[in-house]
Amino acid sequence: MIMKVNVQELVGDVCMTSEDGAKVHDAYRAAFDRGETVELDFVGTRIFVSQFFNTAVGQLLKDYSKDEVQRRVIPLHLPFAGGAPMRQSIENAGRFYRDPQFRAALDKVLEAQAAEA
Repeated sequence: MIMKVNVQELVGDVCMTSEDGAKVHDAYRAAFDRGETVELDFVGTRIFVSQFFNTAVGQLLKDYSKDEVQRRVIPLHLPFAGGAPMRQSIENAGRFYRDPQFRAALDKVLEAQAAEA
């Protein structure tokens, strides 16, 4: 079975924030957990940031393999500008959830950035 999610209907034409990524993730997560394939339709979207993809897709790598996520989350009509941030988010999430040294280094950087803010 395939579930289709229209990203623009959920978040508009700009895919930038973690909050927007959470809306997309929440819209399909139950279907994904049931074993369904998810088509994320990006028709009408135009601006993309990794932070959005980290939440929309990347967090799946906490519970699923990179291969499974790439096989079962299918981006449709994703403009060229969105492909790189999506791939990078999946790659980084895979390392974050599977490599304790990478996770510790990233946590340290984020803590330092938060202290500066």
